[in-house]
Amino acid sequence: MSELEQDSSAVPAGDEPVRANETTSRPGRTAHVLVAVLVGVALPALLVGVLIGEFAAYAMLVGVLLGGVGSKLGGTHRMAMLAPAIGVAAALGVYTAYDWWWAVLLASTGLLTGAGIGFGWLAPLLMIPYAATFVSPATSARDALIYGVVVAIGTLYGIVIARRFAAPEVVDGQRLPLPVAAMVAFVSAAILGGAASIGVALGWTEPYWVAEPVLILVLYILMGKRERIRGKAIGTSLGVAAAIPVALADPPAWVLTVVGTVVFVLALTQAKKYWLMYGLYTFSLVLLLSAPGQVGIEATERGVQIILGVGLLVVGLFVMHAFGSWLARRHPQPELAPT
Repeated sequence: MSELEQDSSAVPAGDEPVRANETTSRPGRTAHVLVAVLVGVALPALLVGVLIGEFAAYAMLVGVLLGGVGSKLGGTHRMAMLAPAIGVAAALGVYTAYDWWWAVLLASTGLLTGAGIGFGWLAPLLMIPYAATFVSPATSARDALIYGVVVAIGTLYGIVIARRFAAPEVVDGQRLPLPVAAMVAFVSAAILGGAASIGVALGWTEPYWVAEPVLILVLYILMGKRERIRGKAIGTSLGVAAAIPVALADPPAWVLTVVGTVVFVLALTQAKKYWLMYGLYTFSLVLLLSAPGQVGIEATERGVQIILGVGLLVVGLFVMHAFGSWLARRHPQPELAPT
């Protein structure tokens, strides 16, 4: 029985009209969200794309997403303060992608984000490496500057939308002692910098796929869903394995597009089973991004990238746990006397 059903079953019989109103209001709330997405997000992105260019439309969407998610995790007030930094990170990301300076940038954002756990800002600061990681190389410094400005504006716009849906002003995150916070900062820098360096060193065209599982899974850990680390590894392996028969069959490009699109839509319906959802997502991603006759190569590359990212995160978490345990033994916290 779901929580909604449990709440409904607890309502007395005399309150049936109230329960009916709640039931009929659910489609209204869904329509409200849909209209907000179309009018509040899609139309501004389309307008920016027409006036400036396709890259600016993407920047607007990225900014709105980061502003909305960051506001939910850290509060609208904190995200408003971080909007300029998110814009700067985005501009530097597209300008340096994908060379060694980009790896330095990701290491720097990881250091800053990890240090945030010392004063309760880890969750909103996580939006900064997101902005620097998921980028495409800019054609000029001018385009990079425009991209960063649009991302910052989009972030502020996302905050406004989040406020409309009752996002809190401040969400105080976990605070850890200074030695632990310093360790988290250095490990975060090593993980993100290492993930970017691997992609750059191997010359991958989209090296952010190594850092992708790190950032996504850290977000899930903050939400209390640590088990999704295993689900992502299993899902990636299954998705890549499922692509092997397709690679051997070598179907036409239009077949890959149709199958990939159908599987992607199917993946969206499996949110309760993360391993299955990510397996379907990986499979569809491989098919949609593969050039004709390159399904096997795409599957291998994407699988290796994601599994590497998961492995880096697991090692980093192990180091953090070991250091935290050592610190707790070295400096035990005094226990309060019973009253």
